[in-house]
Amino acid sequence: MKKIIQFTTDEERLHLIEQNSDLSLIAERNNFEGNFLVFSDNPTEDIKTAIYVHVPKEEFEGLKADNTLLKAQSQANSDRADFQEELIVELATIVYA
Repeated sequence: MKKIIQFTTDEERLHLIEQNSDLSLIAERNNFEGNFLVFSDNPTEDIKTAIYVHVPKEEFEGLKADNTLLKAQSQANSDRADFQEELIVELATIVYA
């Protein structure tokens, strides 16, 4: 059985670890959705799939900003390609008319 518990402070994290001392802590997940501890009563079975994920907030915010910029650049490239396609159609209409 896996038990996933969300925490917000380091104090709360330590309290949850003490409170669940009968279980094994197999993972800690820190992501944009929050901080989570993953406990299991059968760690040898679950440890194979347990993954520790930690992305510092600054790095995550930087990745979000980069993603926004890349989306804007992609949209600009798409708009430019559409414009060039329309221009070629207009020129072909003039040349072959």
